[in-house]
Amino acid sequence: MTYKSITEQACAVAYKSIYVNDTEIFYREAGEEGKTNLLLLHGYPSSSHMFRNVIPMLSGQFHILAPDLPGFGFSAVPEKDKFAYTFENFALIIEGFLEKLNITKTSFYLFDYGAPILMHVISKNRVEVDMLIFQNGNIYEEGLGQGIKNSMSLFDNETSENSENRAKLEKLVEFDYIKWEYLTGVSNLSKIAPESYHLDQFLMQRIGLREIHLAIKKDYGNNLAFYKAWQEKLIASQFPTLIVWGENDEVFLKEGAIAIYNALPSSKLIFYATGHFALEEFGVEIAGAIIDYYNSLQQH
Repeated sequence: MTYKSITEQACAVAYKSIYVNDTEIFYREAGEEGKTNLLLLHGYPSSSHMFRNVIPMLSGQFHILAPDLPGFGFSAVPEKDKFAYTFENFALIIEGFLEKLNITKTSFYLFDYGAPILMHVISKNRVEVDMLIFQNGNIYEEGLGQGIKNSMSLFDNETSENSENRAKLEKLVEFDYIKWEYLTGVSNLSKIAPESYHLDQFLMQRIGLREIHLAIKKDYGNNLAFYKAWQEKLIASQFPTLIVWGENDEVFLKEGAIAIYNALPSSKLIFYATGHFALEEFGVEIAGAIIDYYNSLQQH
């Protein structure tokens, strides 16, 4: 690849907004329409910014769409009494987003919160699936880290009188925790761009967002009731699936990756010696693995 072509790909990312269900959704778009669609969905506490390095690399192969969920990144932040900050409602936003852009067939990148949200979408069979890419996005109980289990327990026992529980929960939306998610399990700290976690924290400081994100974290526990149905969906459908996973992740454990792999005998599993935000340290390698896996599918 020439310097000119690399520059063209890097500069070809478009930054757009669209209204979905009366909510303004910011998204990044790259690659030519008509190529295989690939929807990249972020998790907590990030946004489509987490894909900034891999979008140019993937855009030569795919038509990339990377939206920010409401309350994240540069999408709108509706007030809590006007918008349901639940995973099921986020799924409706993504469905509406795809419908507005006339996307009826796509590949999905399932990371963190993006995994349950997109599994809600996939389970409705309204969008044809080309390929799934799981990256530290869990749908098995054995993949839940102790921190996730602890927070669910705290929410279950949260009362106005229990200020100690509330104080522990509020730490989940503070800078130290956000930075911890980015740096824990990393092999080479010098590869983690500080603007990643600083941007997340900067955006978290907007009015009302701390309470919104605590409400989302509380709703995360409701996803567990869908795990069995989602697992059965994967087994029945046997979608072509690539699993790329930071094996040192303490949020979603590598056992979750192994469970997905065991459910899909034709899938491919690659572990990377890093933590939750694997793209920060191994973005080049993961983008290459996605392209190689997709090309191998085209040869069969």
